[in-house]
Amino acid sequence: MQFLGFFRTEKRDPIVLAGALIAFAVVTFALASTQLGWFAAMVASMFITGVLGMTIDRVAYRPLRGAPRNSMLITAIAVSFFLQNFGILAFSNRQTPFRPQSFWTSMLQFNVFGEPLYTSWMIVLVPVVTAVLVVALTLFVTRTRLGKAMRATAQDAETAQMMGVNVDRVIATTFLLGSMLAAAAGVLWGMTFGSINQPAIFGILPGIKAFAAAVIGGIGSLPGAVVGGVLLGFLENFLTALFPRTAAFGGITEYKDTFAFLAMILILLIRPSGIVGEDLSEKV
Repeated sequence: MQFLGFFRTEKRDPIVLAGALIAFAVVTFALASTQLGWFAAMVASMFITGVLGMTIDRVAYRPLRGAPRNSMLITAIAVSFFLQNFGILAFSNRQTPFRPQSFWTSMLQFNVFGEPLYTSWMIVLVPVVTAVLVVALTLFVTRTRLGKAMRATAQDAETAQMMGVNVDRVIATTFLLGSMLAAAAGVLWGMTFGSINQPAIFGILPGIKAFAAAVIGGIGSLPGAVVGGVLLGFLENFLTALFPRTAAFGGITEYKDTFAFLAMILILLIRPSGIVGEDLSEKV
């Protein structure tokens, strides 16, 4: 109990964060040197990243409870840049191969309108894992007591606290779940593309795209976030394939990241609540 009390003091927060980051790097290196299946690797990474997410909430966000929202926004940007550069320094700034031996990464061929299409079985695995996680998260948020406390805190944290909800615990659980889902997405990302580009995956760009997908689908709606993500990925790949690089035309592949923000702007102009979402005037 004395050991736990040492970490409960706010003055120890920097020590807690440093310890968590060192533990995260050590465990990640240990996992990288072992031969785990993709499922075991995903579960382990979800657990480790979830603990790291709770630590970041404890150190970076809990001291700012009640502060203006601009402070939270600035802190979020600072944490994003810190994690990006920590990842580059602790691991590598180079393209790292990531393709575990699995049936899901094997070749898949089928015909579309008489033309052969080559891909991998990841186009089946990614939607299945996504559906399982979304259903599990939806059931957790709508059917459990802690999930209902999450919804109440999202609506009005002060009122929820007055009704007996432990807001700090609820927010820490939210960070745990969000970090776990981010870890699952990272594993599926690496298996799909066969490599992990550190500056791309440890950066603010994936976070901004995830926010754009949530806005497009509708903030506050779990299925809406999935719909927004699918639509965003479809636009990026379909439009770049629709206008390929030719001898006379340079193509638009280099500009595919702009599609996310153009789509978000259009959705905000046409339907501010998103495709499936609810009124987001208070939450944004």
